[in-house]
Amino acid sequence: MKNAIICFVFIFIPFLINAQETAETAIVNPKGNWYFGAEMGSNTITSFKLGEPNKSFQGGVLAEYYTGRHWSLSGRIKYFETGVSFYKPDTHSGGWFDLGSDAYSGIFKGAVISIPVAIKWEFRIFKNFSGSLKMGYAHSFETKSSYTNYSENLKTDYPKNYGSSISGLGFNYFLNNKTAIYVDFETYFGGRKAKIPALIFDNDQYVMNNLINIGVKHNFKN
Repeated sequence: MKNAIICFVFIFIPFLINAQETAETAIVNPKGNWYFGAEMGSNTITSFKLGEPNKSFQGGVLAEYYTGRHWSLSGRIKYFETGVSFYKPDTHSGGWFDLGSDAYSGIFKGAVISIPVAIKWEFRIFKNFSGSLKMGYAHSFETKSSYTNYSENLKTDYPKNYGSSISGLGFNYFLNNKTAIYVDFETYFGGRKAKIPALIFDNDQYVMNNLINIGVKHNFKN
């Protein structure tokens, strides 16, 4: 994964240097412009609870439209691995008054093509360097689905496409009014891969991912 990120950076170094050399000193106002780009980085599956390897490579492409100087809407297509693992021990007491439950366990491993759509607010830190906050929704389509070690009393026929909430924060730097580089951190939450019965509220298990993105975007308008 580290080698892939390094290769990504070196591929774009000449492009970024050229963009920087032509950078304007004025503050960039991207309002009303489309930017298209590519991103890649690390993926951490935070819903693995039994010690499975949880880090992998992820990447995608971006289309972003600035509705204002500090606001934008973006759509992306991304690929990353995901999963869930869990274990709940038997809590039956064996007594005449027993409020315990059976043991439950399972491991789900998958990979998805995800389409996240988000609204982002950028706040200026210094000149063309900004911080950002974003939130939105992603719809994911599983390209791999593997259910193993699921307890017999748990279902394993969950939908192969599902929605997730996303939120994130990051940094964006406009090299000029055409090109920007960015890095951000985002979380994905959903969909459900287990429903563990409980006395009052069921214990649902959802896929959860943390992604770190490093990307470059460009406005191709003449």
